[in-house]
Amino acid sequence: MDNEHKKMKQVMQMSKVSMPFDDFEQRIMGKIAGLENAKSKAHSDKKYAIVFFLLGSICGMLLNSYWMNKLERIEMMAAYRNYISIFFQIVFVALICSFCLQLWKLIKMQQDKSYQ
Repeated sequence: MDNEHKKMKQVMQMSKVSMPFDDFEQRIMGKIAGLENAKSKAHSDKKYAIVFFLLGSICGMLLNSYWMNKLERIEMMAAYRNYISIFFQIVFVALICSFCLQLWKLIKMQQDKSYQ
């Protein structure tokens, strides 16, 4: 019985796993805490992105309307005035579409991470 107990103790000693580094557990827990902080920061950033997108869109519409009114008062040929107004409107729409795409990617990325 005593001999079997020694053998069992030796077998159990061989199955003991040693950590590769002394601070291994602390580093892993630090990385996990960092990921959780980044996740909460990304959620906060998403809120800011939505708010500033809406504010930028409203300011862009007001600025576009202001420049269109200014453009109508300037004396120039109607064709040039139309080309300039179409140019500004196309730029505004392109910016809005670009920002919508980036906002959509951010929201989609957050949804994908929450399902994992």
